[in-house]
Amino acid sequence: MNQTLPTAAPKARIAVWDNARLVLIVLVVVAHAVSTVRTQTDVGFGLYTFIYLFHMPAFIALAGVFSKADLTPKAARSTVQLLGTWVLWEVIWALIHFFSSGRGLPETWLVVPAWTLWFLVTLATMRILLPYIVRLRHPLIFSVVLALLAGLTPAIGTQFSASRTLCFLPFFVAGWLAMHRGWFSGAWFQRPDRVTRFVAAAVLVIIALAVAILTQLRGAWRIDTWLVWRDDYAWLFDRAPLLGWSPTEWWAIALGGSGVRFALIVVAFAMTVALLILVPRRSGKMTVWGTRTLYVYLLHGPIIAWMRASGTVDWFGQFGAWGVAMLIAVGIVITAVLSMSWVTRVFRPVIEPRFELLFSREK
Repeated sequence: MNQTLPTAAPKARIAVWDNARLVLIVLVVVAHAVSTVRTQTDVGFGLYTFIYLFHMPAFIALAGVFSKADLTPKAARSTVQLLGTWVLWEVIWALIHFFSSGRGLPETWLVVPAWTLWFLVTLATMRILLPYIVRLRHPLIFSVVLALLAGLTPAIGTQFSASRTLCFLPFFVAGWLAMHRGWFSGAWFQRPDRVTRFVAAAVLVIIALAVAILTQLRGAWRIDTWLVWRDDYAWLFDRAPLLGWSPTEWWAIALGGSGVRFALIVVAFAMTVALLILVPRRSGKMTVWGTRTLYVYLLHGPIIAWMRASGTVDWFGQFGAWGVAMLIAVGIVITAVLSMSWVTRVFRPVIEPRFELLFSREK
């Protein structure tokens, strides 16, 4: 008599991670919506700066939390899947540019990822590097050193997202370490009390106040230029000197740039932890939508690009602070619409394409 063997129940998702993903993807869309008009108002510049201080570092950290440091067939499939999605979307962006402006493929096609696609390349590269980095005695310190060294030369730039990969690597490694070593298992994270939540909220408020001050000084320091995480220190000091300080000696550029970058890394870490503490722990609609952030991330790009090209963003921008508020609302609406289940069904072939023919059959 045939017997049906019991199958393992699917591992339950933990709501806090998906809730955090949804908050972060809202910030991504809103930041891209206000990006081209951010310098027109203090509100726009401050909002953009506050978001860019931590939203992508936090996303990278969450990716690290769920990454594996084992060279398994499943890990290989996941990485190849990510790279396949990147190449497919490079083609999609090339077609968008061709039909909108008649432009052919640039010389840097596939070398410099198109707009938001750097994230896919960076994430795939980090997954490939992780098994080797975590075998070092101090992987987090090593990754921080790499992030600081990345700004010493313009040779490490946008090609294959090299600069961002190295700059964001500490967050990816920290996410993996936090999960692997049980840093999130304590009550401070699992069930944060009022004091812990108050401290987390205070961190974000204090940083927001600091950003408000920096916003008034943006003529003296364009901090938003430093928050792109893709340029070398010499270029940054030349284009965005620090309160009038623009060193010319190599050692001063290296020490000054490394100091600024290290400070930004610390701030991003603090804001990421604060956000994770404040995010709701319960499941709900927010949790479901948080499982679809890749769809929002890839699909919002063409929408925002159209809004910019058509003058829609500039139209909102003419209303000053109220226009920024309206763009925030637009960003939230775009996120909500792209998080719906019908979007997942319709666009799955281009967001999560299958590449089964690339893999050998496992025995």
